[in-house]
This record gives sequence, structure tokens and C-alpha cells, in this order.
Amino acid sequence: MKEIRDFLQKNIAPGRKYAVMGVGSVLRSDDAAGMYLIELLRKKIRRDDVLLIAGSNAPENFTGVIKNFAPDKLLIVDAAHMGFLPGEMKIVPAASIGGVSVSTHMLPLSIMLDYLKTEAGCEVLLIGVQPRSTEQGLGMSAEVKSGVRQLAECFGDAFSAL
Repeated sequence: MKEIRDFLQKNIAPGRKYAVMGVGSVLRSDDAAGMYLIELLRKKIRRDDVLLIAGSNAPENFTGVIKNFAPDKLLIVDAAHMGFLPGEMKIVPAASIGGVSVSTHMLPLSIMLDYLKTEAGCEVLLIGVQPRSTEQGLGMSAEVKSGVRQLAECFGDAFSAL
């Protein structure tokens, strides 16, 4: 989590716009991590320079909204199988997305990220959250919930420092 906290504190600066998109299905256990983050951030962050998007399992439906907002950076949070312990996270640049497995979306995430980077002209990064399970079922694991709460604190701290 220190890597992500440090990254956010170094890369979130005044005078820039940011979009944070949570991706995933609330019907698939830990796949809801990105959606849970947006729920938490809506209580913490109320700024004109930050767009919070609950992208669900069809994040490509929000490309127009993102393009119109014209952020400098787009941060996407999604459950991703990376071989870590449940709840652990990693920042994955869009160019490196091929080695990360995110399979519950209508359109492959790599295609959407490339499109957004080209069309919106912004830097696109994925914060992958290692799930315990993405099988159908309501409720996230305690490890993933705890990790997402910590991530929300990191975002809140970085944006409140502006």
C-alpha cells in the first residue's frame, strides 16, 4: 500500500483534473472492489477537478463522459488476478495490462484503456486489487474490503492535500 500511497501523493497535483473509475460486478464477490472504492470515495471527495465513475462491468459505456471531462489522469481500480495475496494491490500502466487477468468485462480492458488514452489524451493507469474470488456471490472477502478501505484513505489523503 505504501507504493500506491507514495504514487498518489507524488502524482496528484493542483491545477490538474483526475478521473477515478471503479470497475467490476457487485454480483461477483471480490470483483466488486472497484465499485466499493467509488462508494467510499463519494463520501470523501467532492471536488470539481475529480470525476468519480462507477463503471460496473461495462466501463466502455463511460468513455464519452471521460472524454468530455478531459482528465489529465485516469485511474481505474479493478479486481485483477496478479498472483498476490487477496487484498494486495499494484499500479499497472496501461501498456503493461496484458500480463494482468481481468475477465469479467464486456470489452477487454486493454482495448478500452488504449481507446481512452488515444481519445481522451490522458495518462491511464490501472490499480489492480488481488481478489480472493470472483465467483458469483454477494459479499467481498474481508481482505479485499480492508485493502479497498486503505486505498480510499490513500485517495482521500492525496486529494485533501491539494
